[in-house]
Amino acid sequence: MGLFDLFRRRKVAHPPRSQSRIDYLLTVLHDQLEAPKDAYGGENFLAIVERQLVEGPVDLALWNIASQVKDCFELANLYWGQGDTARAESYLRQTLERHRRLLRAMADHGQAATAYNGIEYAKAAACLLGSAEEVFPAEGGPEHCFEPWFINTVLDRCLDTAPFDMGAWVAASDAWTRKRHPRYRLEEFGFYVKALTGAFVSTDEMLSAHERMFTGRANRTADASLLAGYQDNELIIDFIFAAVLQRIGWAGTYRHSWPESDVVGSVPRTAREPDRYLGVVAAPLPKPDADSGIIEDVVEARRFIDATLANLPRFEDFPADARRPAKARSKVSGELAKLGWDKDPASLDLMRDYRMDCIPNGSTHVSLCDPLRGAAITLGDWTQLLVNDFGLHPEFIAIVGSEDRADYGDPQGRWYVYWKRDKRIYAVERDDWDRPDVATQGAAMGLTCWPSYCSFVAWWISEHLQATR
Repeated sequence: MGLFDLFRRRKVAHPPRSQSRIDYLLTVLHDQLEAPKDAYGGENFLAIVERQLVEGPVDLALWNIASQVKDCFELANLYWGQGDTARAESYLRQTLERHRRLLRAMADHGQAATAYNGIEYAKAAACLLGSAEEVFPAEGGPEHCFEPWFINTVLDRCLDTAPFDMGAWVAASDAWTRKRHPRYRLEEFGFYVKALTGAFVSTDEMLSAHERMFTGRANRTADASLLAGYQDNELIIDFIFAAVLQRIGWAGTYRHSWPESDVVGSVPRTAREPDRYLGVVAAPLPKPDADSGIIEDVVEARRFIDATLANLPRFEDFPADARRPAKARSKVSGELAKLGWDKDPASLDLMRDYRMDCIPNGSTHVSLCDPLRGAAITLGDWTQLLVNDFGLHPEFIAIVGSEDRADYGDPQGRWYVYWKRDKRIYAVERDDWDRPDVATQGAAMGLTCWPSYCSFVAWWISEHLQATR
């Protein structure tokens, strides 16, 4: 265990009652980085790594220098948050000095220069100080399904002139989702991309959205570092957004801007509108399987749904925007639970975000059932009708309904249902739908079976697109 690990353990402690939180954090950081220690022969943390580079172990020395990059940046951030930009700048420059020392040490010991844990802080310092000569190795960087990849990608685009590759970003977002990492954190990363690419209607909207996002972190108990701002929210500056503001050419005064910062809760003042937004290389839409005609992967299916509905033109009585009002989203899980539709987070997320009855399919007269009252046909009402009056097995939930008198008077043919047992969607024949094992026997993928509700809705939308070309 290196000094870095010892420090991480110490930082979780509470300050003495006579000491403010900011003074405590600064004291601990300065002590960790700069105070001489008897245990280290009277040397401080900055000096001891030089002895470690000579005497070994070298790997520990390199690890410790990398941790010093973060230590220096944390000090810079805390002084920045207190309005002491002179000391903040001093530690930003020391952040870069430690980064350069690490690269030299790698070279001196015959190691190829690689990205290291914490390199994003050096990148942020370079962005803020406008230091164009820094070298940032790309090899050995973080995996794209973990948080540092997203932060590094945003900061990399703040440092260069390359367009934003949405294909790579979407692939990483899909990997993040498959790992079941928090969705809210992914949405926060997405905010920075919107700001970088000029996706907000106005600068005021962008700044207001950022204020809501960052202050909202104080209400979460995320397992994150100090610099993320989930703890000590009012002491921390969002350095990622500050770098974005620099990159897009915004100038003014805002709590989270450099070098003109302000106090917590102050009103942003724009002196120069941003005009250096990044171009975008669009991500290709997921394509249905050539044989089945469906998108089996639930994450890719959801991405297809989101991208297609965002650009869907108005169709008859369907609104262009099928998104569910925010105040109604919390009601969805309760309605699904009443039906026995549970332990299916992807379906729940989809129905929270969209009114299913507002997702069109111009190839048929039937429509998707929505779980909430207000829809013409609800999941509960249509399922109850088919179960009570026409013998549909209670293991099935009817997901597609009809307002046609003949259909609800005596439904014939195949009907789309969710089978609680395996969470798949089936097209079951009226003659067999009272016997689930028989009704689902020999089901063909993309014709009478879909691996998930998201996959089915993606197929539903693709059918609409084909019918309305």
